Amino acid sequence: MSNQAISAAVHQLKQEHIRLCKELERVDQALSALGGLEQAGSTAKTGRKSFKPKPKRKVSAAARKKMSEAARARWAARKKEKAA
Repeated sequence: MSNQAISAAVHQLKQEHIRLCKELERVDQALSALGGLEQAGSTAKTGRKSFKPKPKRKVSAAARKKMSEAARARWAARKKEKAA
């Protein structure tokens, strides 16, 4: 690729970046108007909240088995109570 073609591609990408930033700003304004955008905890640059999903908790097979057995024991105790 020639330097001219690279310069043109970079210029086009910068223009697209500017257009997308303006569009995102309009979306943020619409969300703010609707009350869906909190200012607390937002970043200073974009005014949007950073989203970090909570990691999923992993339970081992042995732990699931213990929980299952404990639940069965509770159900059996309740059933025995109701029968009495």
